[in-house]
Amino acid sequence: MSLHAINKRFENFDNNLVSIIHAMKISMFMYRLMPRAYRRVVVANSIRKKYVFVDVFCIKENGQPKKEIFQGISLNRLPIIYNTRDSLSLQFIKYLVFIVLCFFQTLKYAIKKPYDIIHVHNPPDFLILGAIPFKLAFKTRIILDLHDMFPEVISSNLNIQSTHFLVKIAELIEKISILFSDAIICTNNYDKEIILSRNRISPDDVFVVMNSPDLDIMPVKSVPKSTFGLENRFIILFEGTIWKRRGIQTVIDAIDLLKQDLPVTFCIVGDGPYLHELQEYVREKKLESHIHFTGWVNLDTLSEYISVSDVCIIPFLNTQVNNRGVPNKLFEYIVHDKTILSSSLKGIFSTFSEEEITFFEPGNIEDLAIKIQWCYDNPRAVQIKRIKAKNRYYAEYTWDRMENELYRCYEKVMQKGRS
Repeated sequence: MSLHAINKRFENFDNNLVSIIHAMKISMFMYRLMPRAYRRVVVANSIRKKYVFVDVFCIKENGQPKKEIFQGISLNRLPIIYNTRDSLSLQFIKYLVFIVLCFFQTLKYAIKKPYDIIHVHNPPDFLILGAIPFKLAFKTRIILDLHDMFPEVISSNLNIQSTHFLVKIAELIEKISILFSDAIICTNNYDKEIILSRNRISPDDVFVVMNSPDLDIMPVKSVPKSTFGLENRFIILFEGTIWKRRGIQTVIDAIDLLKQDLPVTFCIVGDGPYLHELQEYVREKKLESHIHFTGWVNLDTLSEYISVSDVCIIPFLNTQVNNRGVPNKLFEYIVHDKTILSSSLKGIFSTFSEEEITFFEPGNIEDLAIKIQWCYDNPRAVQIKRIKAKNRYYAEYTWDRMENELYRCYEKVMQKGRS
């Protein structure tokens, strides 16, 4: 046996030994499809690497198995079928059924040995209702992972003011959820400021774990444009869930302005509640030859699509929920070494500067068209921005750094349990 092989075996033995020493029993609640929900996969995988036992309770889509082991994570898909066209009332009923099912499934799994931690991924915040009984009965610790701020989601999705009674109810739900949580995870520092401003919680119990990609799960791929029949095209790309508030229609309208001057194609990678409306809008404007819908794709194909793009875009409208966010796609674009166009929103603007990203006014079609034209005309200038953005990412925002913060959160929670 070679020396390298011997060293590798010892390294694997050491890693396994460390995992055994740190082993805990972790449950995760998430009203999302897995493994589609990439950021949740990244978090679950990091927890599995250190603490070994992770049971995820999630929703399912037609054709998915009830149970699956994905990268060592136990996925338990509850019989709540994903449908982007559910009404608000039906979606609320599904949330409640999901909470009940999470409770009974967790109870079944916890009979022999209770979970050490239940990690609740919002939205909505009230998924925590399925975890609270275990905290009261077994002293199970709860971590609330705030991917979105629930009151801002309600305000933005329903297009209502922050003074509306539904937003006030959402704020009350947030307060109660935080009250029963042992630690909070936010995706950026701005969210942490919001949480601290309206809740009684110590800053030491709020951890910032940004939406950085784990390159062990999503390795960067590279293919030629001809792979997708897009050779000789200037490609603008958006990836993610398709909501109206994400401003994708703004990009379509900007493409309409530029189609005579640039060989431009806009690739929309993903699906979501607003997909069919956008497809109909493209047909009405007769832009089918300039707009390419891919639907949902796996991580390898997503990376390939990003690799062929010339400009990647975050066209979010200026809503409460958008203004505070720092989406995972921002970091995914950067690790692929892509030029980024983004709406000028507080969360993103506080993470990267104009020296690294080209910003435009949210929802402003003419301003966006001007910025796309500038990117096309100034390849050297956008290259300098790409380099600066990538340097900052590797200095401040890599998943290794975020993973350490995630582990710090877990250790802090378990110290509470031992004290």
